[in-house]
Amino acid sequence: MKKYENLFLLNGLAEEDKKSVISLFPELQKFKKGEIIFSAKSFENAIGYIVKGNAIATNDKNLLLNNFSSGECFGAAAVFNEDASYVTTIKAKTEMEILFLSKEILSKIFALFPKCAENYISFLSSKIRFLNKKLNLISCSNTEDTVFNYIIGIADEDNISILPKNMTNLSKMLGISRASLYRSLDDLEKNGYISRQENKVKVINYEKNC
Repeated sequence: MKKYENLFLLNGLAEEDKKSVISLFPELQKFKKGEIIFSAKSFENAIGYIVKGNAIATNDKNLLLNNFSSGECFGAAAVFNEDASYVTTIKAKTEMEILFLSKEILSKIFALFPKCAENYISFLSSKIRFLNKKLNLISCSNTEDTVFNYIIGIADEDNISILPKNMTNLSKMLGISRASLYRSLDDLEKNGYISRQENKVKVINYEKNC
């Protein structure tokens, strides 16, 4: 049961109820390094809970959007969505083991254990609040805001962003010069919006004016 200790669905359940919920879980699926897990046209309406390994999410321009590691979930917002496409590509960064909980399995769990449904709603609500912070800068257009928007776009829930080590490639992806990228990072740090340690960036203040 230890491998599911970070699964939000189990929060607040008695130990016996946790065991009962886990007994409904399907077998774990394994992925090799570099294998595509979800893509625009190939995905499941399911939550993916990472038991082992790491994954990345990119958009259609191959721009890094997020990093996922063991104990984290992806796909929760798409489970009960009838859209025929998925908005990102999720790829295994290492060998992985993933638990997929489909709409059917989740519906059964929710019917038997209403607390799990509450946990699901709470999880989605926290994601919405987190995304709202990121959306504040979407209308911004100058170089510094472009860089900041990218940083908050890949930030995890601890406000940490891991930038690509190849800054030349990043500047090309963002459509700005390498010098402008470094200058923007320096200004963002000087003005108290971020702190940096090599390619690890922590967002300190989301309230940036455009």
